[in-house]
Amino acid sequence: MNISHLPNEKEVLKKVSQGDSAGFQLIFTHYYDTLFSVALSYIKVSEWAEDIIQQVFLRIWEKRHTLPDIDHFDRYIFILTRNEILSSMRKQIVRQKYKVRVREMFQEEFNTPEQYLIAKQKGETIRKAVGNLSAKQQQAWKLSREKGLSYEEISTEMGISIPTVKSHISNALGAIRKFLADYRYDLYILLIISLLLQQ
Repeated sequence: MNISHLPNEKEVLKKVSQGDSAGFQLIFTHYYDTLFSVALSYIKVSEWAEDIIQQVFLRIWEKRHTLPDIDHFDRYIFILTRNEILSSMRKQIVRQKYKVRVREMFQEEFNTPEQYLIAKQKGETIRKAVGNLSAKQQQAWKLSREKGLSYEEISTEMGISIPTVKSHISNALGAIRKFLADYRYDLYILLIISLLLQQ
């Protein structure tokens, strides 16, 4: 694609390399519309195309000290634009794949986002319930549920009898169930809020 030269382009580029913002504005004004049209022909989304061209000019400014060494700036800026378009498209593809995978992961774990929120809230509520247990009950519960130890192993770990272990875990389970029942209303409220946010 042919892009017309900016008048006195070599001189303008030299000034820009020295930090001349007026010269940079000349380059921006001269090339913007053409480069935007090129980007839009590939991207089809004007806001996305604008972002790409702005990134192109940002790169030019960042590397302005190299401008005097460029013999064909029109070709140079077109190649920059082409590369930025390709890079942006690749990033978009990766983002889309990532979004799809995240959705798949949620669907594997939970049928709906509401179920995820409720499960998360329930887990936090259980942790609160465990925190309200006696020290011995907490220890027995964690050894059983978090470490997966048997009653016999817990008995050895805590230095208490197996019947006492069973009693601690049974009492802990009862207390946790009661705590969850008291907080059931909060879980329903959470579900209602999540549904309202989707409307």
